Amino acid sequence: MNLRAHPERIFLLKYLAIGMICCAFAVYAAYDGFLAYPAELPRAHAWQKLQAEIEADPTLDRTDLVAQWKTLAKENDWSAKQIRKDDTVSAIQNKIYWQYAFIVIGLSIGLPCVIWYLTSRNSWIESTEDGLRSSNGTELLLDQIYRFDKKKWEKKGIGVVHFKNQVPNGEGTFILDDLKFDRKITDEIVRWVESKIPQEMIVNGKPENLKTETSTENSSDAGDPEANS
Repeated sequence: MNLRAHPERIFLLKYLAIGMICCAFAVYAAYDGFLAYPAELPRAHAWQKLQAEIEADPTLDRTDLVAQWKTLAKENDWSAKQIRKDDTVSAIQNKIYWQYAFIVIGLSIGLPCVIWYLTSRNSWIESTEDGLRSSNGTELLLDQIYRFDKKKWEKKGIGVVHFKNQVPNGEGTFILDDLKFDRKITDEIVRWVESKIPQEMIVNGKPENLKTETSTENSSDAGDPEANS
């Protein structure tokens, strides 16, 4: 039975969208951290220096501070507005440090998502005549399987095939994920695998074929007056 499941397009695009948004956030933070906020520092330093000079001279008062600041701002083509508490040197430096943190956070989330998308968009899993294989190079025969764990199948659509590999005493796993890969085909592969291995190898869940048969029987009983009597 040859079936090949490719990645679910919407599932992949979600990762791409998250990655692009986080990377864009990191770029915006980089602009603020390396360009926008540092550009405000000379003005903040000038205000701080002027304020210190006015306070050190008892003959000068707040009016002198405002007048000198307007002159200084005009000479440097700065805004003549007085520096607020949020625009002081220490406040701006604090903002810059936060932008560095945002860059790290954005890239640490965004880059892995984009890389995962690029590496996964051409991935696949498939059943062969006598086993399973995937685009990452994992390949096994049905007679190598010794357990099919369905613990995460009901909630997450993940089935884990455990198998003996060629290395002495070696073991491997093959993931059947119907959230990442085409659900219909992946589910068909799961049913095919379960039909080829002893049922006692299927743990933490019932075989899909058995569920289908049970549902069919229940539907038949519901429509049979004698069965309901």
